[in-house]
Amino acid sequence: MGKGEFDGKVVLVTGAASGLGRAASLRFAAEGAKLCLVDLNDEGLAETARRISGAGGESVTYAGDLGDQAHCAAAVARAIEGFGRLDVLCNVAGILRFHALADVTPDVWERLFSANVTGPFFMIQAAMPHLVKTEGNIVNVVSTAAFLGQAYTAPYAATKSALLSLTKSLAMEFMHSPVRINALAPGGMMTEMIQTLQFPADADPSLIARYTGIRPPSQPDDIVEPLMFLTSDRGRSVHGACLSADNGITSG
Repeated sequence: MGKGEFDGKVVLVTGAASGLGRAASLRFAAEGAKLCLVDLNDEGLAETARRISGAGGESVTYAGDLGDQAHCAAAVARAIEGFGRLDVLCNVAGILRFHALADVTPDVWERLFSANVTGPFFMIQAAMPHLVKTEGNIVNVVSTAAFLGQAYTAPYAATKSALLSLTKSLAMEFMHSPVRINALAPGGMMTEMIQTLQFPADADPSLIARYTGIRPPSQPDDIVEPLMFLTSDRGRSVHGACLSADNGITSG
């Protein structure tokens, strides 16, 4: 690959096996970055790595459950072992489930928080010493659910609000550091995860309509653009912010 905006940079992307994580990984590679691809789905990781290699890029992979602190540390270690540095951490991995209140079990609650909050937190903890050295940056992918009450997604929305608060709190903690920490809040995206989701059988369509938006959902490539801005030198003045890319869902 030729030189691009991320030439010489090393980028770790969680959720890289599909959807936004895969789209972002391919774009980072096209812009010259070396990638550490992280996901629970090893087959999807292999496919993303194959596409990067086929286009002349370089990547390493790590498959593991990021709800486990040890896996987070190992994922970051894989990036360092592979390329000797880390410049960008993109916490894209996450899960979405729709449930009526009465149907939320402890396992559902704990799984959502493990994937959507615990994983990003311990990825940041493991990556931070390396990002300080490279004056790098972090982007946490949240959601419009961090700002709007959304029927049938109470646990998911709680995780995304928590991740947004985590982003801002760590941005303050590292205010005197060269590291930048931001969030990106997409609306609906046409990903495999969204296409296979099901609402509760007795869900009220009028409540769902309040947060699905008037404009069509985005494609993952559409959301890659603001992600590239936040993680690039073009976004060097942006710290502790959340950029919405939701086709107007949160505008009114």
